[in-house]
Amino acid sequence: MNKIDSIKELINKGENKQIEFIEVNDKTAIAKTLCSFLNNDGGQILIGVKDNKSVIGIPNAKSVAKILNDFLISQIVPESSINVLIENIENKDIIVIEVIIGSKQPYVFQGTIYVRKGIKTVMANATDVTSLINKREEANLHWERQTTVGADISDLDLGEVRNTIREINKTGKGNPNLSGDLIEFLEHYGLYKAGKITNACMLLFGNEPAKYIPQCRVRMTIFKQNKISSEYIYDKLLETNIFKVVKQVEEFFEINLGSKSIFHSNNWKRQDKLRYPKQALREGVLNAIIHRDYKNSSGSVLIGIYPNRLEISNFGGLPPDWKPQDLKFNHLSLPRNPDIAHMFYMKGYIEKIGRGTLMIIDETTKMGFKEPIWAVKASFTTLTFAGITTIITNKQKDGANDGVNDVVNEGINDGINEGVFDGVNEAVKEGLIRVVKVVVRNPGIVANDIAKSIKKAKATTERYIKLLRTIKLIEFKGAPKTGGYYLTEKAENRISKK
Repeated sequence: MNKIDSIKELINKGENKQIEFIEVNDKTAIAKTLCSFLNNDGGQILIGVKDNKSVIGIPNAKSVAKILNDFLISQIVPESSINVLIENIENKDIIVIEVIIGSKQPYVFQGTIYVRKGIKTVMANATDVTSLINKREEANLHWERQTTVGADISDLDLGEVRNTIREINKTGKGNPNLSGDLIEFLEHYGLYKAGKITNACMLLFGNEPAKYIPQCRVRMTIFKQNKISSEYIYDKLLETNIFKVVKQVEEFFEINLGSKSIFHSNNWKRQDKLRYPKQALREGVLNAIIHRDYKNSSGSVLIGIYPNRLEISNFGGLPPDWKPQDLKFNHLSLPRNPDIAHMFYMKGYIEKIGRGTLMIIDETTKMGFKEPIWAVKASFTTLTFAGITTIITNKQKDGANDGVNDVVNEGINDGINEGVFDGVNEAVKEGLIRVVKVVVRNPGIVANDIAKSIKKAKATTERYIKLLRTIKLIEFKGAPKTGGYYLTEKAENRISKK
């Protein structure tokens, strides 16, 4: 289901406890309804849609949406994750406002608390207010709001906090009245209380969060076989804060899933095209990190690449009464960790509340892959992408030792035929073969480590690397200080055919 279909589905459902249609830009009515959603189970307001489900649209939707967003953020307290979107339906712009259930109930608009009863938004009575206060007290006992024992402000990556403040200011989704003071920022979002760091704060900004919360690690593995086994090509644990983890996983995908080169007949210019649905995999990783059950000491996130699929698993099942197939339809998000989810939302990592799973399906199938599958077993939720696998397949890895010799010899012959160099002696040829084998086994390896592996001087190793780059068998990827050497697509293709 694509974005337009998901909105049409919402309209066809009609108004209910979590969906409200408002014809015109009535800021007061919109704010009251949104406040009631925050105090209940979340919801979506469609502005420019009549009660009879007909779409009339909103003129100047872009400017109206901006004014609405600023109004709602400033008038509803405490601050909440409000998502204001513009969607085009039947060639008319409508505004969709989404909120998940509030984590700091009760929410107030202009001094009044509103709740949702059936399809009506009403003022809360004394019983409603008592219930909301009890919910807030229960929420404060939630794992992510408990303090991290033994940690203090020195355990945080304050540079990451500053970067987050800058990014939130760019998205305009945070409180514009904050001064920029780091402690004030953390206290405002409930991440730092009475001089104590919360678990959510440690996960988001910790220097070494695994030191205090060992279950926060993310494991990335490339397996040799389709069945689960102890044999793998690559295995790494990520132990830094979850913002940095997301970036490291993205780099891992870019390097190991890679791109393919294409040439257009009209200009013969090389262009790189991704081999995998980048945004879909990113969303899958975000969901796993944000929705995982951190309170369980055995909880984890696992990213496994097999010869025929890619899997993203996290400890923690779906919300009560949810089934995996529900993720294929428009739904509201119920984050297990609302403080963490709110921070990702404000930074712009999460754009459409509850529609990330629809985007995953849409982007994956558009690239010609099968529809991804969600499954829940033994408290683990697993998202499987069939057909998405590493550039160097199981066959290539297993046959590398046999194929590398031939590939290097062919590369040398190509270099001689093309006049790149006159030739190399047997000792140099053996050195080149050993370098390529090291790169095959250790993608991203740096020159110093190659030298150690082949037990040659750095100068000799660099000469081998230069020759291999000349005949286009290896290449350097990444920044000068953090990148490393990988097989070229030419070398990968030749090895796979051996």
